[in-house]
Amino acid sequence: MRTLLLSVALTLGGASALTLSKPAVYTVPGADSHLAAFLPGGQVAVDADNAVMILDQNLKTVRAWYGLQGAVQALSASPDGTRVAALGRDRWVVWDARTGQEVRSGTPEYDTTLAFAADGALLMLNDGTLTRMDLQSGQTTDVLGDGEAYDVRVSADGTLAAVIYEDRVDLVALADAQVIASSAISDEWDGLEATFSPDAQAAVIRTGSETLILRGGAEATEVEGGEDLSLDGSVVFLNDAQFLYAEYGDGQLFDAQTGEAIGETLELDSFDTLVGGPGGQVLSLGGSVGRLTLDALDAPARPQVKLPSGNTWTGAFIGGVPHAGLGEFINLKTGKGLNVGNRDRLYAAETQGGQVWTLNGSGAVNVYRAGKIVKLPALSSKVDFETLHTSPDGRYAALSGYEGLALLDGQTAKIVAQFTAAQLKVEDIHDALPTTDGKAVLVIPHEGNPLRLDVKTGKTQAAVKLPADASSDELQQSRGGTLAVAYSVDDAPFVALVKPGATTAFRTLKFTADVRALRFSPDGKLLAVLTNDAKNALHVFDTASGTLLARAGQFSLRTNLLTWSDTGTQLMVGAGQVGQPGSVSVYDVKR
Repeated sequence: MRTLLLSVALTLGGASALTLSKPAVYTVPGADSHLAAFLPGGQVAVDADNAVMILDQNLKTVRAWYGLQGAVQALSASPDGTRVAALGRDRWVVWDARTGQEVRSGTPEYDTTLAFAADGALLMLNDGTLTRMDLQSGQTTDVLGDGEAYDVRVSADGTLAAVIYEDRVDLVALADAQVIASSAISDEWDGLEATFSPDAQAAVIRTGSETLILRGGAEATEVEGGEDLSLDGSVVFLNDAQFLYAEYGDGQLFDAQTGEAIGETLELDSFDTLVGGPGGQVLSLGGSVGRLTLDALDAPARPQVKLPSGNTWTGAFIGGVPHAGLGEFINLKTGKGLNVGNRDRLYAAETQGGQVWTLNGSGAVNVYRAGKIVKLPALSSKVDFETLHTSPDGRYAALSGYEGLALLDGQTAKIVAQFTAAQLKVEDIHDALPTTDGKAVLVIPHEGNPLRLDVKTGKTQAAVKLPADASSDELQQSRGGTLAVAYSVDDAPFVALVKPGATTAFRTLKFTADVRALRFSPDGKLLAVLTNDAKNALHVFDTASGTLLARAGQFSLRTNLLTWSDTGTQLMVGAGQVGQPGSVSVYDVKR
């Protein structure tokens, strides 16, 4: 289907016209899920990146909503299953689960969470107070907290709430807001997770520094070894008398009355989040969604599905065709994956000049070029390399970690040079970029201005002189040698444009949202900037003048993936569009 041209093309300051098309949006599997709310008839609502989806007993999608920006932060279903509520970065929504219609929405406070009361009213924590909203009228009343509550968790039936304060955690009966159990907590607590027993009479409370069992009318019970039960782990009640704690494939049973451990550690098939529901249902959530059963938690999940992702973080135009994925390079036209080299625990990947560089967790580096994979020599094991950036033609790559950096030549498949942070006389290294000729590396140190490292002599000098108190984030250089530096001053984001041979900016671009990525077009005449802006995250500038030529993009998730095609006629952003399914957006660029 042909794309439609946007009307937001800009022609400012006499620069030539530029138009971004309505993007072609592609979908790849692999959404991250970590929340679930159970509905009648075996259905379940789950998050899938920014989306909320209702799945049936076989985990087939019944309904999906894509109206939130950013990952879903909270998800709940009303006790009767007629309403589903979710919280995003800057919006909360309640939907009718049967019709899919939006019932009510609003803007959250900084600490908002949400749940449902037993009668279907919406419960939200706003600025330390749990409030109750009548969904028909929109009227709210305060329930508890009085501005002092830090976080709240509500049972699935809406009858109990666990509330954490500065020095204690309460178990509250929501019908009359009466505290039925309470316990002092360590002043080193990190958060709140609460899992309620099937009979809704007790809750296992984790704070990151202790684990307690609160039961109405009884003293709090400490769980054996509870200080080691992480907030990232999962608690699932097997019945009212026992619960399981699971983390990274290991499980431990506990007595729900005494808090004592039962038996030896169990080996589970799932390494992901486990969520228990009514009737013995257990979901495994993570890169996929699967069903387990209480009597066979060590068995593989059946069925198990991968949900459509809301973003990608690896991507490139290979042979003129867009490829993208989550640590993969999937042909977006055919859906087939391409082997570009080592992708096990992929840390970084970048494409320039038709070459795909990859860096994995073991420090191995590959270059994919013209259908062939070139393996480069092993790097120093003393440095944990985490970043990878290439020269505009793709020949050179600079890898960096806090302890050092390396310059590699993809054409000769050799390591040109390696340097430690101590040799450069910097505390640590945050990023590195090779120059166009490979004779120098531009370095972002822990503090101070970006440096230019002469590879032959090992000497450094200031590459760019930024304002006082500036903190630089990323560097990019065009084929012509123009340098773009993303930095911030007092949390205000800027990009400095610096001409070849100069150290001061000839133009400073100011943004209203943080800059996530910079990329020059292959001919160096355009600079694409990706920001956190909710409505126009993508900006394209004229490199010579710094004039804004076009802006677009209301993306589903914040992403760092921004890459040009070799012809400079297409631009890829690693996120879908708000309001529709999709993982990656590809724009046609017309000048």
